[in-house]
Order: sequence, then C-alpha cells, then structure tokens
Amino acid sequence: MERIDVRKNNFRKRKRVAGDEMRNIALNEAKSWAEVLLDVECQGRKDREGPIRYRLARKLGIPESYLYRLQYKTNEMNDVRGSVYRALMLAYEDVCRRNEEAADGYRAERLRLRKINAVDRKPAEAGMGMDAPRD
Repeated sequence: MERIDVRKNNFRKRKRVAGDEMRNIALNEAKSWAEVLLDVECQGRKDREGPIRYRLARKLGIPESYLYRLQYKTNEMNDVRGSVYRALMLAYEDVCRRNEEAADGYRAERLRLRKINAVDRKPAEAGMGMDAPRD
C-alpha cells in the first residue's frame, strides 16, 4: 500500500489561501488609494467623474479603464496589476506628504501669529470685571 504525504498537500492549500488573501489586500488598498486620489483630483462641484478619472489616469500613466474597474468593478477583479498598484501607492504617498507639509506650515503660522498677538497685548486694566473694587 502506497503512503500519501498529506502535509505536502496542506502546505499547497495554505499557500494558495495566503496568496488569495494578499491579492485581496492589494486590491482593497489600490481601490482605497484610487478613491482618495480621485477626490483630490476633483476641481469643484460641477466636475464630473469621467474628466476626473481621465486627468488622474494621465498623471499616473495608467489606463483610465483600470481606474474605472477599481471604482466600480472591484468584485469582478482577482488582483491588481503591479505597475498600477505601484503608481497608485506612490501618488497616494505624495498626497499624504504634501498634506502633512501643509499642516506643518499652517501650525507654524498659527504659532507665529499667537506669539505676535501675545507680545502686542496689553495687560487688563484694573477695575474691569466682576471682582473690581467698588468706590
């Protein structure tokens, strides 16, 4: 009677499941990055999805149809192309970096203005308020 190594088959099955999970994670990340980038690309209330997708696809160098599929047909996709994943990831990281730089600039400006206002402020005059002595 021939003996079958069961461990080998289980390993292959686990490897396939792990690969499927990684593909799903990559696909979900790509979809969320595309959504954020489409929101950033929007130029106003009357801007429509088609031109937004077109501009973003041109900037990233990926097909517009791929952005459409990520936006509306993710459940039909099995995985995401590596070049598209990388382009979306880099663009998303750039948007995050620019956002953080802007926030740091606003914070520095706010602290500078707070410091200027604190120097220019005069102390409160005596006799003002509820605890002022009565004559």
